[in-house]
Amino acid sequence: MLYIPVEVNGIAVKAFVDSGAQATIMSPDCAQRCGIMRLVDSRFAGIARGVGTARILGRVHSAQIKIGNLYLACSFTVMEGKQVELLLGLDMLKRHLATLDLRHNCLIIQDEKVAFLGESEIPKDSSDDDGEPTVEGPSGSKVGARSGAIVEPPAPVIRDNAPRGRYAEEVVNRLVDLGFTLQEAVSALDATNGDVDMAANLLLFN
Repeated sequence: MLYIPVEVNGIAVKAFVDSGAQATIMSPDCAQRCGIMRLVDSRFAGIARGVGTARILGRVHSAQIKIGNLYLACSFTVMEGKQVELLLGLDMLKRHLATLDLRHNCLIIQDEKVAFLGESEIPKDSSDDDGEPTVEGPSGSKVGARSGAIVEPPAPVIRDNAPRGRYAEEVVNRLVDLGFTLQEAVSALDATNGDVDMAANLLLFN
């Protein structure tokens, strides 16, 4: 399991790097400790269901995170039921063009190299996956919120002939590629006035 030391709002946090998780997630305790609970948008509250269930308190749209010597903008979902304080998912890694360098045992982000924590520094309870809740992974797979392990294989992507309406094909396909039908993607876009990020969250966490 790959962890790096980061700072959120000046508070030291051990972040689990998980390129298999679609979304970046923070625990409520960590959000409280970092003093950013006031930034949580409760409109994105809901329930994550999988092997277990977990309550989603909402989403922080933008907070500053320090990785190495870099100060980066980060958005994440605040969710209960997980032992990992902060899980850096694929959305964050792709946004900042991060590289997992296993040869040199580090995360490279904007030419900044941050060494992964040693085994003795990894939180001891991070491997306990009894009743572990899941989050959405690539192509509709289910990923353990604590362990990052795939616990449910991707669902087949069903492409149908439902109308795309007024939305650009690439926008609709971003949602379809997450494992949803074309009709589900269009309906989510209709419900969020065409905001693809809000539509993705609506589909993933409801």
